[in-house]
Amino acid sequence: MHNSSSSISSIDDLHRVQPSPIYVLDDGESNSNNDSSKKSINKPKKPTSKWLIPILYRVQKYSAYSFLSFLGIHLTSVIVVPILPINPEIKNEVFSITKAIYHDIPFFESFVIIGSSLTHILSGIALRIIKNYKKNQIKEKQQRHKLNSENIIKINNSNIKLEDNDDEIGLGGISSIFGLGYRKSFITKYFNLTPLQFSGYLSIPFLIYHFYKFRYIPLSIEGDSSLINLDYVNYVLNLKFPLFNEICLGTLVWVVSYHVTNGILKLNSLYSSTWKKIGLGVVNTIGIMGMISIWFFKNDKQFLFNGNDFVGKAFKKYLNSYFL
Repeated sequence: MHNSSSSISSIDDLHRVQPSPIYVLDDGESNSNNDSSKKSINKPKKPTSKWLIPILYRVQKYSAYSFLSFLGIHLTSVIVVPILPINPEIKNEVFSITKAIYHDIPFFESFVIIGSSLTHILSGIALRIIKNYKKNQIKEKQQRHKLNSENIIKINNSNIKLEDNDDEIGLGGISSIFGLGYRKSFITKYFNLTPLQFSGYLSIPFLIYHFYKFRYIPLSIEGDSSLINLDYVNYVLNLKFPLFNEICLGTLVWVVSYHVTNGILKLNSLYSSTWKKIGLGVVNTIGIMGMISIWFFKNDKQFLFNGNDFVGKAFKKYLNSYFL
């Protein structure tokens, strides 16, 4: 009796409910619903800088290598060969041959020299603008979230120990030569530029003046620069503001050699102290050779010639046509 009464009471507890359809989703429908639900979620768009910065780095890298193909040829003919103890006529022949490469090959000057250098400069400026913008955004976020003082000191303290791959060190400078270790460059401290960036910007006016003096002026007067040879360098260093032109050529050699050497190491991720020493050695070697070459051009009588002949008169006309 007890069992039957309990079963009756449990039946009484049951309630009638309104029937409702039950849908069973197959795999296809479930996947489509999941996809639609995912699409409905507003995902943040990938920041422009995330894809733009790598592209600009590649543009800067390969434009630099393009310009190097010209620079290596040119430096060989105006720095290395002139200081060799060989016949002056051979030196001028080598210069003429190398000049024919970048003047006579179609579009070489337009694309490899002018085009690649402008592309390199503009991509570098674009990278700097984007990076500065990102830094300002980070600073604003730090101020909004009120980072603790320890993190703020870590970010802003100028006495932080720098790693070997830090761009603010550059190639090390004088302190590393005398065994004083690597220190943050004063260029970064006072100009907010890395040594690589500073040397790049500093080389621009010297490169423009060099192009103007040795290429543009003869081109604008004669229609080409076929008369330009190593004798013209001697002419420039002796007759038209000689000290100023010596300083310009010397500075051009040192600054460009530093920028190119430091840039090659950076592009190939060579940051160790050993590579920094090798880089400084390359810069100093090229710089010293450049100074010797300038001294040869100015003082060695083998480059002097009769200024009253046709070529000499043309050179005088070139020199008198520009201000410096």
